[in-house]
This record gives sequence, C-alpha cells and structure tokens, in this order.
Amino acid sequence: MSTVVVLNRIPSTVTPLGDWLGEISDQVVLITSPGSAPGYRGVFGRVVEADPYTDGEAVPTAVGKILAEGGTSALVHLIEDDVLRASRLRDAHGLPGLREAEALPFRDKYAMKQRVSAAGIRCPGFVVPDGSVDPAGLGERFGWPLVAKPRLGSGSAGVTVVRDAGALKARLAEMDPDDVMLPAPPPGAVFHIDGLMHEGRILASVASRYVNDCLAFHDARPLGSAQLDPDHPEAVELDAFAAAVVAALPSVDFSPFHLEVFRREGDGEPVFCEIACRVGGAHVMECTTYALGVNPARLHVRHQAGLEHGPAAVPTGPSGARYGWLLVPPREGRLESVRAPEDMPWLRDFFVKTEVPHTFGAARWSTDSYLGFVVEGPDHTTVTARLRACAEAVETLVTWSD
Repeated sequence: MSTVVVLNRIPSTVTPLGDWLGEISDQVVLITSPGSAPGYRGVFGRVVEADPYTDGEAVPTAVGKILAEGGTSALVHLIEDDVLRASRLRDAHGLPGLREAEALPFRDKYAMKQRVSAAGIRCPGFVVPDGSVDPAGLGERFGWPLVAKPRLGSGSAGVTVVRDAGALKARLAEMDPDDVMLPAPPPGAVFHIDGLMHEGRILASVASRYVNDCLAFHDARPLGSAQLDPDHPEAVELDAFAAAVVAALPSVDFSPFHLEVFRREGDGEPVFCEIACRVGGAHVMECTTYALGVNPARLHVRHQAGLEHGPAAVPTGPSGARYGWLLVPPREGRLESVRAPEDMPWLRDFFVKTEVPHTFGAARWSTDSYLGFVVEGPDHTTVTARLRACAEAVETLVTWSD
C-alpha cells in the first residue's frame, strides 16, 4: 500500500483533511504543528508533530524519515511555508509534483519580479541591496517611501515602510542581507486575483479590491476585500493582467494562485506586486469557493494525492453573487467576551479565532486576527458596504479590558 505524505500546519477546523482525503485516510501520513495535531489524531494512519514547524529542519527531517521507509507515492503541500521545502524534497526523492526550479519564482520576490518585468509587465522599481547600498541614493532613484520586505516572506510579516535614508539604513541593519528586497510601492488602490492555473494558463479566477491595505494591522485596523463584478471593465482588465503574469512564470502543474496588483493613481494602469502558487490567506479560500463553486485548496490537495484530476473539475464560470471577507486584528489587552452578530442575513460566516477570554499583544502580520467575517451580496458595492457594517459592529460585539 502506497503512502501519501501531507504537510500542513493549519488546524482541521480550516482545512478538514479528513474529509478531503477520506478515501485514503489509512494511507496518509500527516506532518503538522503541535498545536494542530490534536485535531487530526485518529483521522489518519499517522500524525507526526514537527516542532518548530515553520522554521528549521524539523519538517524536512520528519519527511526524510518517512520517505526512507519507501512506498511514498506523493508529497502534498498546501501553504506558503511548504511550497519550497516540499519542492526540494520532491527533487531529492524523485517524487511527482512541483519542483524547486518551478516553485522559486513564485516564492522569491526578486526572482519573481525579474521574470515578470522581463516579459514586459509593468512592475514598480525594485532592488536587492548589498553591503555597499547607499540609502540616500536609493531614495533618489526610486523616490520615498520605499518598502523593505523579506524576499521569501508571507503575510506581510517583516514588511516595513521606510520614509527616509536614516530609517532605511536602520531597517536594513536588522534584516537578513540574503533575504531582503526593496520595492517602490506605487500609490493607488490594491487588488488581488485568485483562482486556479494549469500549465501556464488560468482556468478560473475572481478579482477583488482590498478594503484598507495589507499593512493596516500595524494600526489595529481591519483588513478585508470585496470581489469585483465579473463583467466590470476593471475586473476584465485585471483578469487579463493575471493571465499575462501566469504566462510569464514557470508553467506548473495544477495549482491555486494568489496575485496582488496595484492600480496607479491617474491612469489606473495595473502594476504587478507579487504572486504565489497557493490559496490566498485570510478568508480568500471561503470567498473563492463560494464564487467559483469549488474549494481551490481541497481540489489542489486531491489532485496532488492522485484522487482527482484538478483541471477537469474546475467550473466554467463564477456564480452571480459576490463575496467579501474582513479580518479584525487584536489590540493589546484582554478580550473578555464576544457575542455573535444579529440581523445580518447576508453574513455567510462569522469566525471567533481565539479562546475567550484571552490576552493579546499587538498584531504581527496581516492575517493576525481574532474575528473574521465573510459576507455575500449581489454586487461589489453592496459587499463593500456590508464589510464596513461588520467593521462598525465590532465594538458592539466584543468587550475588552486593559
């Protein structure tokens, strides 16, 4: 009997792998984090805890031991943490699926922007600083502000906006010199496009506009997005832009993608930000599932495991309704109580993401949150208004103490 190794640190309440892989549950070896392991125990043949999960060698070591036993037919990944290391393990052990050369331009933001800009797609200025970098010269070259970000980061962790040479010099001194890039963010609205791709082309996608931006958590402001109406010229243009970006990058096997795009002030021209070959964070998975009629994470997992041919299962078009999500970041203090919203018939999902009561520090990345909302509406304007209604309702739903 062959073994399917699955890497995933997300709790079973979000990624119910037992349901997604039910036919082969006795063949699955799940490698997960200590915090998520209890939710999967008894579901699969083996559950292995890797601690720490995100960093270090715990996950590769655990996978190596299992692969050394022989009989592994597939190595399945879901999230950003595992894209590169799963591809490297497939290379090392001759397993099918995404390889490192294919995965790297979807993870390394410098390699990514080199590929995309070489294809003639507009990108903001970007540079990888070396030890001789002149902060003042970079400001003159690109203009202030600049963004200092990890090349291999995710969730806006470690991303800092710097507004002068002194701040840039100080920030660079704190960062890993081998994992830093400086893009110049163009002013304008920010969008994301999510969907499913296969061999260099998009099979299905849906475009959304952010409510606030991915650095809003620094100020304890909610982050969210609302899907655009599919026939709106803006959505049509963004879908075409996404197709050009995917075509410029390595042609990969069936996979979800999450693309972020600026629209410049003035002419509204799309400008590339970054792309990932995985499902978007926050509640992008739920909104994409509702809009497309298929869960992109579930289908990707089943495709990698050999249970379903992903491209054949993608619906031909999105639904008529639009969807949006909102994350509410914690503030510093003690969350004493949370009650469920009332009189919101358009609220599809309401998530309380913590035990209550709970004491919080400040949010550390864009998806840090203690409440989540997913709403439905007939169009983009209505969904946006309903997201703002959710944000306004938060103060009536929660009680904090200092």
